[in-house]
Amino acid sequence: MKNCYIVLIILICFSFFIAVAAAQEQTPTTNPSLESNLDQLMTSVYCYCGCVRETIKQCVCGVAQGIETDFRTRLIAGETVQQIQADYLASHGTQFSALMPAKGFNIVAYAMPAVIIVLLGVIVFLVLRSKRKAVLAKSPVTTEPQDSASADQYQQIEDELERHKRQR
Repeated sequence: MKNCYIVLIILICFSFFIAVAAAQEQTPTTNPSLESNLDQLMTSVYCYCGCVRETIKQCVCGVAQGIETDFRTRLIAGETVQQIQADYLASHGTQFSALMPAKGFNIVAYAMPAVIIVLLGVIVFLVLRSKRKAVLAKSPVTTEPQDSASADQYQQIEDELERHKRQR
């Protein structure tokens, strides 16, 4: 009886491995550069479906799936990413481009974060410098060192030390 269970477990494992191997044979092999180009295309343009403004890769509507299929077939046919992207933007409009080209007024959008960070740094520097000057102006500046104890206090300390030595 125990041997029957072992044989049954072995048969189940064997059939599982056969099913996995068959499934791997049925999946088509894809070209990594094709997938990379398709991914680049799908993230560079927005879907024109009218849903939320998302790239074709993120959009889940049927229109986006159709566009993905069209892009895939055009890439397999030998068209380049730039050709397909230019075609898509020419037929649907430049407002569907997910990438902001670095030309014209768009350069301001690229440069503004750096300009703001530099300006904030200058403001913080100036504020800290003015605070430091205010603190230095309030504190009295003396050129000669001050003794922390007067001559009478030194004499008192010496007397106490002598008394302490005699007590021992």
